[in-house]
Amino acid sequence: MQKKFPLLLFGLVLILLLTSCDRPAIEPSPTANNPPATAAFATADEKLCFACNGSGDVACTNCVEGKMDCPGTCLRLNRGSWVHMEVAGHPPTDLWQKFDLGNGGYSALGQNHVGHVVVFQNGKATDGGPCPICLGKTKILCKVCAGTGRHACLVCGGKKSVPTAWTPTDNPWFNAQPDLLRLKDGRILLGKVVSSIGDDLTVKTRDGKSQNLKASDLLPKPGK
Repeated sequence: MQKKFPLLLFGLVLILLLTSCDRPAIEPSPTANNPPATAAFATADEKLCFACNGSGDVACTNCVEGKMDCPGTCLRLNRGSWVHMEVAGHPPTDLWQKFDLGNGGYSALGQNHVGHVVVFQNGKATDGGPCPICLGKTKILCKVCAGTGRHACLVCGGKKSVPTAWTPTDNPWFNAQPDLLRLKDGRILLGKVVSSIGDDLTVKTRDGKSQNLKASDLLPKPGK
């Protein structure tokens, strides 16, 4: 019995060694010393897209989490003037919107009518039921991103890479912006000329600011 036990133990160890050889190797996780594989490009003259950081898509700026305001005429808290009123059966914290009926008269609908359309009957504003466009939710799915909150990158077209020569301010998409203004001193503006007197121009930029420029300081647009 004493001789059989070591032989049995040896056999078990041998079986474990043989079965472990068939197991697939565990892939090491990416670390600072073991970075993930770099993106494969179609040609050597490509780089990761700087607009989407190589992801191929970007957050939609036309909506919030895939939803946008209803384009219909339904009541919304961010449209029109809402005020507090003393109305029997309602707390003073409720909001109301007044509708002028002329001769100093008005009718009002409260916040519980948000998402509904207003119908005037017999000279009085009444609740016309849920908006047929948003079904009373005041929001609809964004048409740009189809409600996903993201869409294909406009610069790379979703390809994740762009030619090496492209820069954030010099690429086909940026150069096609209708309000792009390039100045001879290297400055770049996105805005529209709102007034001109002789060589003096006033430009209103996309962020709403105004700048005074000289027409002679502008570079002609390509093709003009």
